[in-house]
Amino acid sequence: MAITSYKINGETYFKVYVQARGQTDVSLRLQRRRLKINSMAEARKIEKKLYKTVYEEIAKIEGRGLKWVDIIDRWATSAKLGYLGDRYSQDHQISEHTNRLKRYTKEWLNVQACDLTRGDGRRVLNFAEEQGLAQATIRSIKSSINMVYKWGIEEKLIVGTHTTPVERLSVKKKVEKVVKILSMDEIKTFLNEARNLKHPWYHIWSFAFYTGMRSGELMALQWKDIDFEKVIINVSKSYKRSHNLLKCTKSGYWRMVPISPELMSILNELRKDSPNEDDFVLPRHYAWTNGEAGKVLRGFLESLGIVRPVNFHSLRACFATHMLASGVNQATVMKIGGWQDLKTFQIYVRLAGVEVKGATDALQVLSPFQDKTTNNVLTMVR
Repeated sequence: MAITSYKINGETYFKVYVQARGQTDVSLRLQRRRLKINSMAEARKIEKKLYKTVYEEIAKIEGRGLKWVDIIDRWATSAKLGYLGDRYSQDHQISEHTNRLKRYTKEWLNVQACDLTRGDGRRVLNFAEEQGLAQATIRSIKSSINMVYKWGIEEKLIVGTHTTPVERLSVKKKVEKVVKILSMDEIKTFLNEARNLKHPWYHIWSFAFYTGMRSGELMALQWKDIDFEKVIINVSKSYKRSHNLLKCTKSGYWRMVPISPELMSILNELRKDSPNEDDFVLPRHYAWTNGEAGKVLRGFLESLGIVRPVNFHSLRACFATHMLASGVNQATVMKIGGWQDLKTFQIYVRLAGVEVKGATDALQVLSPFQDKTTNNVLTMVR
């Protein structure tokens, strides 16, 4: 903010430089300069005009609200201070939303939030789909945008609009993939071989199949969660690998899992050393905590000649499907495994075939076949 003189080829000229900061957003700064002015009087007039210009532009920008990155940061600060209630009281929940937004809406960060349109929102969701992200992940991106943007509108940090860039935009439905599971014979071969070879993952795989627990729940399981008198496991927490901490289960509530006789024998093997009640039940292999459990599982199965595009979560699917096939009702299996969404669980019901088994037996329209050479009537085998 000054007028200075300088010389060019012996001639004296003046230059003007002005800057101004925002009143509500101190990070907002505008600068203007003008060179090669012939006189001080003219420079002073230009200085006044430049001041007026920058302040008008700042007022216009601030009247439209903040940049998208500022909205995200202010939302995070409010959440950490407890102004948004208990729902966002934990740092890892807040960082999940902020990291997701800064990663998937990177092109928006320095744009005035009120200037974002539904076209911008559509491009973000379409790009996420093109990247092959899971439908659940795309829904999470949309949910985070809606939540933070609406908060900005309510706090009058975003002005001139009442809708978010992704409001009323639908996430395209993907064709449901067939869940890959192992047959009961394959499971018997797989677990028996793992036991005979004393494979380091044997106990983990067995627990996953016998309980239907999720990977994070198995990783968080401690000896104090095992009730040997009641023969049950109390599943109340899960390990979150991205933040290296224990949190509540995915469904948000605790549940009881019965211990089968075979699982009890495995537990007895594991507790030979009289472990402390705060110790973890299962070994925490590096590949497991590093997200490579599926790779280890597929490698061992392939060594047995069982080639399937499965992952660690497939053992949970095996639990549900074979429990249903053995006659256990849906409600019980859902309660043990912690499923809340009946629509999601129907995948396992279809895999087990329990709802349609024998349904076509009543379709009998063909007459018994008569062999003319022997004149015998052959009854068709059902």
